[in-house]
Amino acid sequence: MVSPDGLVRLSGIAVEAGRATLAHYREGIAVDQKQDRSPVTAADRAAHAVIVRALAEWEPAIPVISEEGEIPAFEVRRSWRRFWLVDPLDGTKEFIQRNGEFTVNIALIEDGAPVLGVIYAPALDLLYYAGLGLGSWRRESGGEPVRITSRPPLPQHGLRVAESRSHPSKELEQFLATLTVAERVPAGSSLKFCWVAEGKADIYPRLGPTMEWDVAAGDCIFRNSGVGRPRRSELLYNQPELRNQGFVIGLADRDLDTASGEGRVVWFTGLSGSGKSTIARRVVEALENRGGAVEYLDGDAIRDVFPATGFTRPERDAHIRRVGWVASRLERHGVTVVASLVSPYEESRSFVRGLCRNFIEVFVSTPFEVCAARDVKGLYAKAKAGEIKHFTGLDDPYEPPSAPELTIDTTHLPVDDAVRRVLRYLEERSA
Repeated sequence: MVSPDGLVRLSGIAVEAGRATLAHYREGIAVDQKQDRSPVTAADRAAHAVIVRALAEWEPAIPVISEEGEIPAFEVRRSWRRFWLVDPLDGTKEFIQRNGEFTVNIALIEDGAPVLGVIYAPALDLLYYAGLGLGSWRRESGGEPVRITSRPPLPQHGLRVAESRSHPSKELEQFLATLTVAERVPAGSSLKFCWVAEGKADIYPRLGPTMEWDVAAGDCIFRNSGVGRPRRSELLYNQPELRNQGFVIGLADRDLDTASGEGRVVWFTGLSGSGKSTIARRVVEALENRGGAVEYLDGDAIRDVFPATGFTRPERDAHIRRVGWVASRLERHGVTVVASLVSPYEESRSFVRGLCRNFIEVFVSTPFEVCAARDVKGLYAKAKAGEIKHFTGLDDPYEPPSAPELTIDTTHLPVDDAVRRVLRYLEERSA
């Protein structure tokens, strides 16, 4: 059953169950309470019926444990080697609030570990699935599947934390106070596992108890997202009460990631005309001549590809964050990324630093007066004439980096010398 065909079949069952929930999602939501006072809807029951029927038709000998079904006593199931764990509708609060972040979760457990897992968010038409030895995958809106991967975070780097949208806690705040947190990413249901599996977040802490059916499918997707080896997970299955007492996904294997430091992001920031792009391109040429994977991301070139990108502070911030995310993904695959952007705001650059594992900020500090006198592209003249609005250094601020790894003033420094300084710094840092 743990095969590409098995994954396809299981995904189809999850999608069918998700469609059953959408009928209730669109027509009106009637909420009841179970004995434990947790909410339940007709959509939970409809999805449960679809899944149980389909799994029985597939392989009737494999028992099913579903949140909405009868739960066998531990004495009955303690010898089970293989069984299904099902949460027909995870994120009932998200379902009731109509924010779309509810999911259908199905996992196959073998010898205490999830070996097949599918998560489907029907309102988003977003499907995640994974199998032991088959990798983890994402499919959006019926498109082509895309393989997703994750790496453990490096020590001493800021962490992106996936957190529950509906279950805040004092314990979580106390735990996060012990870490360097770069970003907090709220999400509903088991999508938090998927965010870690595809690199949108580094860790997912859930410090309160959870039932095994809440986590099994997401745990499978996380475990199989590793590069070269499975990711480690502390979660257990078929326990007497089918309950885990809390967990942190994403940190258990950070000491094993020997390849995660190979990539790096060299981020050049400075005013237009400071010389940053010239130096960056020459650094790229030198690194390419030495071999290895190198990618150059130029802010102006990327704007040409996406001409709708504007120059207001929110538009600049979004542009920098997008480029930073791309840079961080390339870095995770061992690429040296050289990026050259004005990137005038400290908050935006700090966000990018938090995304990356090995971030090197090069501040080309050439003063405004020198850059304006050079006016290589004629932009300063246009800005002074009022033809360009929100021009950095003139009617929009440039916030210098507070602690760059390297500062270069090209007022009197030749390009060749500037390039040598950058390359020497990179060599010393890699030594």
